[in-house]
Amino acid sequence: MRFTLKTIDILEKICLSGSVVAVLVIMLSTNVDVLLRKFSDYAIPSLYEITQEYLMVALVFLSISYVYKRGGHVRVTLFLGFIPEKLKGPLDKLLTFFVLIFFVMMTVISWNAGMEAVEFNEMSSSSLAYPLAPALFMVPIGCGITCLRIFMSFFIPESVENVE
Repeated sequence: MRFTLKTIDILEKICLSGSVVAVLVIMLSTNVDVLLRKFSDYAIPSLYEITQEYLMVALVFLSISYVYKRGGHVRVTLFLGFIPEKLKGPLDKLLTFFVLIFFVMMTVISWNAGMEAVEFNEMSSSSLAYPLAPALFMVPIGCGITCLRIFMSFFIPESVENVE
């Protein structure tokens, strides 16, 4: 179990690094684009499309498991005070199970979308016409690691920080 958790941690760090790189690229390329537009008549071609189709996907989906591990996702706690203490534990496990099912479905559906993009050689509609499959495969990678993290949290509860 501990080996699996260490493996998930390593995969999560690699994905988080990709997410951090995506943020840096977004910031730097946007700044360069603004400066180029300000001081010359040139702009970075297809920057908006690349940011939208690659960098934002990397930013969101490659960091989703890490955010789950840290307990950083938005929680609705409006009715938490009305739930008896005896029910909070089982209810939390049930809701976590539903989240696991959701991420499993996201992983499978996004994997199929990525495979279709490879099969049909889907390209971006921008002037650079780059392939979309690598961007589409970032979704099942991030969701799949999140599935592993959630699954492990059933067996090793301390593998996920509890924020309340």
